[in-house]
Amino acid sequence: MKRCIKFGAIGGFLSGVIVFFGYVITSWWVCTSLLDCPGHWFPYLIIFAIGTTAFTLIGIVLAVVLSSLHRVTRVDG
Repeated sequence: MKRCIKFGAIGGFLSGVIVFFGYVITSWWVCTSLLDCPGHWFPYLIIFAIGTTAFTLIGIVLAVVLSSLHRVTRVDG
């Protein structure tokens, strides 16, 4: 089970980094053409941290659920 949790955490973390890094870059790109934008990078960091944490937790939960389902539905013994 520990291997499953580690796999889910790593997968969720990497997914979160990819998705929310893209979000941050896109937000910055859109914001460069607007007149009213946050004057600091802190809001982007908050969104990045919340999103990465959420994806990591979702990855862990998904890995545990799928591992449990595999254990329950095993037919080889």
